[in-house]
Amino acid sequence: MPMYKIADMQDYRQNAANSAMPGAWLNCVTEILESRYHDDESIQQLLMLVAEQTGLSNVSIALPDAPSRFKAQYCSTGVTNGVYSFAVQHALCRQFESREWLVIKEGSERPERFEPYADSLSKTDRCLLVPLLLRQSVLAVMVIDLRGARSAELDLSLVNFFAAQIAHLLATQVVPNFKTLYARPYQRVQADELSDIHAAIEKCSGNKTMAAKVLGLTPRQLRYRLSKLSAEC
Repeated sequence: MPMYKIADMQDYRQNAANSAMPGAWLNCVTEILESRYHDDESIQQLLMLVAEQTGLSNVSIALPDAPSRFKAQYCSTGVTNGVYSFAVQHALCRQFESREWLVIKEGSERPERFEPYADSLSKTDRCLLVPLLLRQSVLAVMVIDLRGARSAELDLSLVNFFAAQIAHLLATQVVPNFKTLYARPYQRVQADELSDIHAAIEKCSGNKTMAAKVLGLTPRQLRYRLSKLSAEC
C-alpha cells in the first residue's frame, strides 16, 4: 500500500512538471516578435495565433477610422477593413474612454461591463471586447465573436497576454520612436516634434484624442503643441 502511494505521488509530480512547461504557441509568439519586420504582418500572425489557441473563428482588432467610428483593420478571417454592427460601434466608443472590458449579450444592443478575473462568460454572450492597453491608454480593441464558441472554456488570461503583445506592436507601428515619446514626462515643446505629431494623427485616421494617447500626451497638450509648432513654421 505505501509503495502504491509513493508511485502515485511520483506520477503526479511528473504530470505537474509536464503541464508547467510552456507550449509551442509561446515559442511562436517569441519568433514573431523577434523576427518582426512588417508590423502589419506580425499583428496578423499574432491574431491568427489567438484564434488557433482559443478555438475562436472570428477575432479582430478595431482601430479608429473616423470620429466615433471604427474599422476591423486586422481579422483572423482574413477580412480587411471590416465593418462592425451598431452595437459594437457603440461599445467601442465607450471603451476608448473607460478602458474596461465589455460584453454584448444575445438580444441586447447595450454593452455590459465585464471583469475578466471575477466574471464568467456564458452561452448568452455574443461578443467580448478587450482593450489593448499600454500605460493605461487604449490603443485599439480586440473584438471577439463568441457565437458558436465554448465561451465558458475561453482562457481569458491567454487572451489578455496576446492583447498586451499586440498593443506593443501597434504602439511602435504608429510612432517609430514610441519608447522615447511615451516614456518622457511633460517637457518643453521641441521643434522636431511636429512631424511625429502629424504622423500619429495620420495613423489614427485624424483622431487627435487617440493620437495624444499614443504620444503620451493629454489632448490639451497635443493641441497646444500643434498650435505652437504651426505658428513657428
